[in-house]
Amino acid sequence: MKAILLRAGFTGASIVLMSTAYASGYKVNEQSASGVGTAYAGRAAVADDASVVFYNPAAMSKLKRSELSFGATYIDVEGSFEGTRTNPAGVPDAAEGNAYDDGGDFVPNATIPFVYYVHPVDDKVAFGFGIFAPFGTHTDYSSNALVGGFADETELTTIDFQPTFSYRVSDTLAIGGGIDIMYAHGLLSKQLDLVPYVPGHPQLGNTDYQGYENKFEVEGNDLGYGWNLGLIWDVTAHTTLGFTYRSEVDLELEGDSKFIQSSGVVAYTDPDGESGPYPAGIYPVDGATGQVDSQASRVPLTTPRSATLSLAHQATDNLQLQAGATWTDWSVFKYFDIVATKPGLIDDLSGLGENYIGHIVEKWHDTLSWAVGASYRIDERWLLRGGYAYDEAPVSDDHRTARVPDTDRQWLTAGARYDLNNDISFDLGVAYLLIDDSELNEYDYDLNDQVSGAENAQGTYALDALGISLQMNYRM
Repeated sequence: MKAILLRAGFTGASIVLMSTAYASGYKVNEQSASGVGTAYAGRAAVADDASVVFYNPAAMSKLKRSELSFGATYIDVEGSFEGTRTNPAGVPDAAEGNAYDDGGDFVPNATIPFVYYVHPVDDKVAFGFGIFAPFGTHTDYSSNALVGGFADETELTTIDFQPTFSYRVSDTLAIGGGIDIMYAHGLLSKQLDLVPYVPGHPQLGNTDYQGYENKFEVEGNDLGYGWNLGLIWDVTAHTTLGFTYRSEVDLELEGDSKFIQSSGVVAYTDPDGESGPYPAGIYPVDGATGQVDSQASRVPLTTPRSATLSLAHQATDNLQLQAGATWTDWSVFKYFDIVATKPGLIDDLSGLGENYIGHIVEKWHDTLSWAVGASYRIDERWLLRGGYAYDEAPVSDDHRTARVPDTDRQWLTAGARYDLNNDISFDLGVAYLLIDDSELNEYDYDLNDQVSGAENAQGTYALDALGISLQMNYRM
C-alpha cells in the first residue's frame, strides 16, 4: 500500500471565521433591537436612537438631545449535519465502526451586546461613540464529528470601538464619519487522524486507530483600524435617503499553533521516501520522541468593505415605509492561511511548504442583501415594526467548508418600541431566520489549489435560528 503522508492529517487547519446563523459570511447584523424589528431596512435613513452611530453617523445630526442606547441580542441556533467521512487512507467511516458521529448541535447559542452614545454640540455638530461586535462566530462540533478532520471548534470575537462625528451642511443634508478600532481574537481546533485505520492492514488494522488520535489548535489576536462615512439627505419633507460606507480592516491574528497531545506523537508515514531504507510505517513525528512543541504563527484576515443605501418614506402621520440594500466585498476572502513565524516542527509536518501550516481555498464572491420594512405608530406610547430581508451567502457550492457551511437566508422580523416618557424608551425585536440547506464536499488543498490527499467529508447541513433583542434608550 502507498504510504500515507502525515500532512493529510491537518493541512486544512485554519481560523476560518463564520456566522452560520446570524448573517452571511462571518458578519454580525445584530447591532440594535430597533433595527431588528424592520429587518434593518432603511436603517441608514432613520434616526430613532443612538444606534445611528453604527448605521449612519451622519444621522446623529437628527438627534436633538444627548442619548444613550444599549442592549443585547440573544440568538438560539439549531444546527445539524448528516453525511459521510473518508479518512486519509481513503477508508469510509462505515468501515470504522462507531468511531464517528454527526457532530451534534454545533452552533452554540450566543449573546451579542452593544452600546452607543450621541452628544449634539449645537445645531450643526454632533459627536458619538459606539461599542459593538461587527464580526464573529462560535461553532463547536463534538470530538468525534464526521467533519472533525476539517473543523472542531471555531471562535471569533471582535469588539469595535467607534468614535464618530456628524456635520449638518444644510437644513436637508448632513455628513458624518468615524474611526473603527477593532480588537479581534480567534480560536480554532480540529481533529487529527495521524494513523488512519485500514481494515486488514498489518499495522493500520488495529481497532485502536479507529477515529481520531490527536487535536490541533491555534489561537491569536490583533488590533486593526478602519473608517466609515455616511450621508443623510431629506429629499422631500416625507422622504429621506441615507448612504454609508465601511472600509476593510486588515488583521494579523498572531499566536501559537499546537498539538493538544504534544508528546509521544506518532503517525503513519514514509520517513525516507518509498525507495529509502525504512519502510512506510508508524513512527514518531520528529523521528525520535514524538515531541511536538507549539509554534508561533499568524493568520492574515481582511474584513470586507460594505456600502449601504437606505430609503425611508413617511407615508402617513403614523406609517413609515423603509427599504435598503447592502453590498459586501466578500471577494477579498480568497484564502485562509496559517503561516509559521518562527522555526518549528508543525509547519514541516504539514507538507505544504513555504512555512505554511494550513491553507483553505475559499474564493468567496461579493454579495447583495436587501430588506423592506415598516413602522407604525399606534399612539404616543407604542410603535410597532415589521420587516423582511434576503441575505445572499458569499460561499460557492464548490468551496463550501465545514467551518463555513454558509448559504442564503431569509429574515422574518417583528418589533415594538414603548416610550415610557420623554426621556426613556425600550425596544424589542424578534427575528426568525429561514436558512436553506447546504451541501458539503470538502477536501484538503495544496498551495496550487489542487486537491491533496484522500480525506473527505460530504453531507448536508440544516440550520434554524431565532433571535431576540432588547434595548433601552435614555435621552438626557
